[in-house]
Amino acid sequence: MNAMMLDKLRACWGFSPTVDRNVALVEGFLKGKRFADLAQEHGLSITRVRQIIERADRHVGGGIVTEAEPSKASPRSDFMVDYPYVWKLAELHRLGSVTPHHFFTELERAGSLDRLVDKMKRMPWRTPTTTRELARLVWQKERGESPWPAMKRSSIAVAQPSCPVDHPDRALLCQLTLEPALQQLVERAAESGWTEDEIAHALLELARARLKEAATERGKLPTLNSNRDVVKLPKSMPHTAGRQRNG
Repeated sequence: MNAMMLDKLRACWGFSPTVDRNVALVEGFLKGKRFADLAQEHGLSITRVRQIIERADRHVGGGIVTEAEPSKASPRSDFMVDYPYVWKLAELHRLGSVTPHHFFTELERAGSLDRLVDKMKRMPWRTPTTTRELARLVWQKERGESPWPAMKRSSIAVAQPSCPVDHPDRALLCQLTLEPALQQLVERAAESGWTEDEIAHALLELARARLKEAATERGKLPTLNSNRDVVKLPKSMPHTAGRQRNG
């Protein structure tokens, strides 16, 4: 019984980097270990250990820290067991680690893969593109055929740097190289119904997050206002600066 429960939890946690640790925590708890012992063994706080084990209990409908009531288990857990390859499928096709969660949420709402695919056929605009693509791949794996054409991927090519890392114009050249891809992204977002302000703010926040992540690795925290971290194009003729240099 415990082995089946642990297999179900492994399917629910997918390719999470902590899946083995989380399953080991539950297995240890089922063998009689205390939260404090597990916390010390895995280098976690007691609160964190309790959270992981209580979440596992909800996934399987009890039987770990509460009385077993399989009927209260989320249908999503059963779907995760039925389609355990979804996580690897998303990883293989570069659909992002969040997409499987969205797929299983939609699958739970629909009640079956058949109904989910039928809904996506009738109302394709109601589902994010990557989630729809994952549903297509799952259907293709299960039925041997595709319910609709594959998702179109960007064909934008990004040129390699043409100057050394310490070149004074390298940051500017990087901006000019990425500009066509950025413009295509903005146009696609606008076509999908997002406003210019929403797109601009989203890109700004994504850039901030990217800078913060990179800075954490380097041990310093730059900001978007720092001239060292973002090289601004000249105010006059911003889109011709690169051509003037190359000329």
